[in-house]
Amino acid sequence: MSTGTPAPPPTGTGSPEPRTAEPVAPLPPTAADPVARAASEVIGGPAGRRLAPQAPRWARPLPVLVALTTVLVALGAASKHHCRARGWSTPDQFVHACYSDLPVVYTSSGLSQGLGPYGDGVSLGQPPVTAALAWLIGLVAPRGTGADAQRAYFDAGAVVLLVAALVTVVAVALAAGRRRSWDALLVALSPLLVLSGLVSLDLAGVALASAGLALWARWRPLAAGLLLGLAVAARTYPVLLLVALALLALRAGRWRAAGTTLAAAAAAWVAVNAPFALADAQGWSAYLRDVAGRSAGYGSPWLLPQLVERAAGSPDATGLPPSAVTAIALCTWFAWLLLVGLLVLWAPRRPRLPQVAFLLVAGCCLLGPAFPVQASLWLAPLAALALPRWREHLLWWAAEAAYFAGVWLFIAGQSTPARALPPELYAVLLLLRLAALAHLVLVVVRQVRSPWRDPVRAEGLDDPAGGDLDRAPDALVVRVA
Repeated sequence: MSTGTPAPPPTGTGSPEPRTAEPVAPLPPTAADPVARAASEVIGGPAGRRLAPQAPRWARPLPVLVALTTVLVALGAASKHHCRARGWSTPDQFVHACYSDLPVVYTSSGLSQGLGPYGDGVSLGQPPVTAALAWLIGLVAPRGTGADAQRAYFDAGAVVLLVAALVTVVAVALAAGRRRSWDALLVALSPLLVLSGLVSLDLAGVALASAGLALWARWRPLAAGLLLGLAVAARTYPVLLLVALALLALRAGRWRAAGTTLAAAAAAWVAVNAPFALADAQGWSAYLRDVAGRSAGYGSPWLLPQLVERAAGSPDATGLPPSAVTAIALCTWFAWLLLVGLLVLWAPRRPRLPQVAFLLVAGCCLLGPAFPVQASLWLAPLAALALPRWREHLLWWAAEAAYFAGVWLFIAGQSTPARALPPELYAVLLLLRLAALAHLVLVVVRQVRSPWRDPVRAEGLDDPAGGDLDRAPDALVVRVA
């Protein structure tokens, strides 16, 4: 293994030129993606003059993205109509695929009695920002555990999550840069917003992480760090975005802006967590303790041994013990981090920030002790920026939709065996979902190894979301003999 400056790679991946202004006109998907171009025939064919720079405001990316996102979140709310009308009860909420954490947690915790997110014997098992948001939403809902209280809490939460979805899509458009701003359609039109957007408050953390990434792309390292720190305090996964930033800063040898972002993120996380930790350390640390010693959860590959036992007719199938699940997950996570780190330093050209972030988060989902349906929302913005190709996204969405339908029927079988999805069929859907995500990972890895295959760099861009790293020359490259 040796280090040093590499020889110039093939065309399109050489040493970057000084940063210049991006092309003015946004690139419509139909101009760059064959699948989008073919699908556009349904609505009149590929984009024309109405999407040019002089197009009316309503036909420009941001208004269209906002409108489409609103429609999809509204469809997601409509899909919860059965539960909203009749209450979130088992097994109906699973059979009708209208389950949501929002009303269930509100009425099963102390929030519906006016208690805070931590203390008073209450622990939501959520990071501080998410727990505080759940408490704030409860302030506008009536007290009690009845259907009216559930409905009011869900409605208020849906409004908050709509705002989070809009922030996410706009942030993706900004991070993609003006030329590739239409890539945010891959989030605005994602069926994940319909299926999983209102299942939990995860979209709030996704919005903070996406906004932080957009600010970094706009060369605002301090503000980006503050938002990313809040994102980590809402959902733990955004810490992997900071790891990705550190790996790329190492490759480029540019630490000033990256160091500012990392320090600001750490300060923001401490500032948010410290008061809760000091007030109620036991309740605050519940979400951290939940990572260790847990059995394999839904969506995880480590659940497969239990599913095999169930398919074989074992009435007391337990699968892997919790300690083994934790050990395997931690070891595979660490191994994946090392592999991604080596890829970052070994690739012929420094990978783009969204590519590295996507690989890290996708590996966390694929190898973790649980992969719930709402965790796919973490990946949606990163996948849109890392791999703006419609074919791969359509395959992934199809697998996610099939799994979404199957997992609720499988869970319903825990209380109503007559309505259960057979464990072997659930295992097939689980593997299909993992395979679809693994396919995205493989395509991104191939584009990192062969940067001229990258649709973004094919446009003459380097790393629109890279901020200070955009068009930065390489300082450290590892060559494996």
